[in-house]
Amino acid sequence: MILVFKLSILLTLFTTGIFLLFGCVYSFIEKRNTRYVLSALGSKGILFTGVVGTTIHEISHLIMCLIFNHKVIDFQLFNFKGYKYDEVLGYVSHKYNNKNLYEKSGNFFIGIAPIIFGTLFIIFSFRFLLPSLYSLIDIQNYTAYLKDINVSNIILLLLELCKSLFLVLFKIENLSNINFYIFIYLMFCVTTHISLSKKDFQNSSAGVFSLFIIYFIICFLYLLFNQNLDILLMSLINYGIYLIVFLSVGLFFSLISLLISYFIYKLKK
Repeated sequence: MILVFKLSILLTLFTTGIFLLFGCVYSFIEKRNTRYVLSALGSKGILFTGVVGTTIHEISHLIMCLIFNHKVIDFQLFNFKGYKYDEVLGYVSHKYNNKNLYEKSGNFFIGIAPIIFGTLFIIFSFRFLLPSLYSLIDIQNYTAYLKDINVSNIILLLLELCKSLFLVLFKIENLSNINFYIFIYLMFCVTTHISLSKKDFQNSSAGVFSLFIIYFIICFLYLLFNQNLDILLMSLINYGIYLIVFLSVGLFFSLISLLISYFIYKLKK
């Protein structure tokens, strides 16, 4: 039981740590993105990006609420009146059964939903708007290189993936492709509104203990019927690594949008 307890803590810290790290980095980038957009374009810049970005952000919360059986009380996908006055751009108000472990654990995933669905939206936009370029990258094949789990392999994989994405996106021939500009716009909108708000972090923290309980139950049952927790641990760590690769793709596009907003800011200045 002590082993199950320790492993459950490790998996909980591993899962929450990944999203906390990426959430903080996304927030850091978004704050600078917003500053450059506001300086260059004023409140209209928030409208320009927020209509799509904030809408995707709030829809991601809504989807997770439905998945974890939370009752949605009220929501607003984008506040057209408040964007000029630095008010809340959008929100999702929901409630859940505090005695239901599944619903309580959902708070964690509802809180971090914008990172997951924001990255998914970017990847699918890339795939459907620029299929020929997407096929050159073939993101899924990169994970096949993770045969040995070690830090150097993961870093090399991420560097190679980012390099390929950069070279493919900034080809000269893309300048004559209207879909390229649509993708850049969508990417820019989503990545400037993908980060987690203070409220999102608070909601996520409310589900961490329930997530630990679920991991504890899984580990206990696995030990009861299999007697080998190492297999379970390696499987979950593998999924964690794939998650890191997946989120890193979104982070790459977030950095690209930061470069774009900085360029606009300097050009206007």
